[in-house]
Amino acid sequence: MKVSVKLRVGESETLLKEKAKKELKQDFKYLRIVKKSLDARNKGDVFFLYNLELSNEPFIEEQEEIKEYSYPTKPIVIVGFGPSGIFSALRLSRAGFKVIVVERGSDVDRRKLKTDLFFNTKALDTECNIQFGEGGAGTFSDGKLNTGVKGIYKDYILNEFVKHGAPLEIKYLSKPHIGSDVLPKVVKSMREEIISLGGEVLFDTLFTDFTVKNGKIESITVKNNGKERVIDCEKVILAIGHSSRDTYKMLYNKGVFMEEKETSIGFRVEHLQTDINKSQFGKEIGITADYKTVTNVNGRGVFSFCMCPGGVVVPAMSEENTVVTNGMSEFARDKINANSAIICQIRKGEFYNGILESLDYFSSLEQKAFCFGGGDYSAPVQNVEDFINDKKSTSIYSVKPTYALGVKPTSLNGLLPDIVTNSIRSGLVEMGKKINCFSKTGILTGVETRTSSPVRIVRNENLSSVSLSNLYPVGEVGYAGGITSSAMDGIKVAEKIKEIYQK
Repeated sequence: MKVSVKLRVGESETLLKEKAKKELKQDFKYLRIVKKSLDARNKGDVFFLYNLELSNEPFIEEQEEIKEYSYPTKPIVIVGFGPSGIFSALRLSRAGFKVIVVERGSDVDRRKLKTDLFFNTKALDTECNIQFGEGGAGTFSDGKLNTGVKGIYKDYILNEFVKHGAPLEIKYLSKPHIGSDVLPKVVKSMREEIISLGGEVLFDTLFTDFTVKNGKIESITVKNNGKERVIDCEKVILAIGHSSRDTYKMLYNKGVFMEEKETSIGFRVEHLQTDINKSQFGKEIGITADYKTVTNVNGRGVFSFCMCPGGVVVPAMSEENTVVTNGMSEFARDKINANSAIICQIRKGEFYNGILESLDYFSSLEQKAFCFGGGDYSAPVQNVEDFINDKKSTSIYSVKPTYALGVKPTSLNGLLPDIVTNSIRSGLVEMGKKINCFSKTGILTGVETRTSSPVRIVRNENLSSVSLSNLYPVGEVGYAGGITSSAMDGIKVAEKIKEIYQK
């Protein structure tokens, strides 16, 4: 039995059962929320809509199917321990496969210490930071779960996060969010299960080389604390994310086929959360508002990305003498500012030629942002209104930047290509017509360059590399964009490998 029920802002969810009975006109024993969404189309009548499932029998969670396999003698090696690496390791370990995970960064506890040290002293660890380490980039940059993606494993992924400590509400919220304060505990719990099933997780271990025999990877070389180790492998799942540029270069130089793809670049924008709330709801109603805004300028998409209500802008660099921004929110989303990337589409090969040059191009933008910010990891900032009017900012007005390493008011003109800068200018004006505070207040922080990799490691219909038959590129190497889609892709590859050995 299914029914939809409305609750006004401030009404308790304890009223759901009573309202469902009234709507259905019959009794039931068990209730679970399938989906909860906010309807703010009419600013004079904002409410939560609940889709409920009702039953007289207890709800039973779907179980993983148990199958038998002829296990290989060599382990399956997974390079990278972000969402795609975690879920492929978890899925294979539960099926009885021997798994070794190689992660260049540290475990979440040590990673937190290293990122805090960077924020306090500006001593960057290029191997362990906001980009690299247990859980991937999403662990310390918000933990949003995009459930708009399509795939049969979506509910499975949400259930796994809850099983390992995420709040139950992520299973039914239309825009679920774990938070950067909760997600580290979740990924740690998932790692502990993988180890309990016989898997190994090698932190602070960099994938540096591999040997090939008969079109397959025979072994990989890794480095930990200056010492090299060779690991024989049956298959390699490549879950390196979008920022391991040195690994991409190593793979390319050894003949792994890649292709350029579109990506996006831009800035982080911050507004007062109260201004966003009033723009979205017409007045303060006790709810932290989000937004998603898209426009088209000069034939290019200009859009918000990774919107963080009640969050902060974080330094997300992994290379020395660069400035990179990202955004994060804790579970409560209770900070004073809202932030989002405002980015512009760039076409493949538009500002560079070839795979290696494309990887270097984004580093050059980050180095330029470092110089614009004064050369000490401070970030260049400009008031939105000044940016639109191409006027250098000499001070900061109503919105105080939250970037942790300090900021330098300046002009962002010249930091990005002119076509991108002008498109974002026009895009902000258009966005201001929909969200009335957008182009009048706010602060821009440069630069946002890690939205996705500019290259894709090409795979075939069997999900393996077109160059090496036992190498499986997965996740943000060109096949996903965010935590949920990366996790889905990791499961998909794990299932494809399991099929090979199924009895």
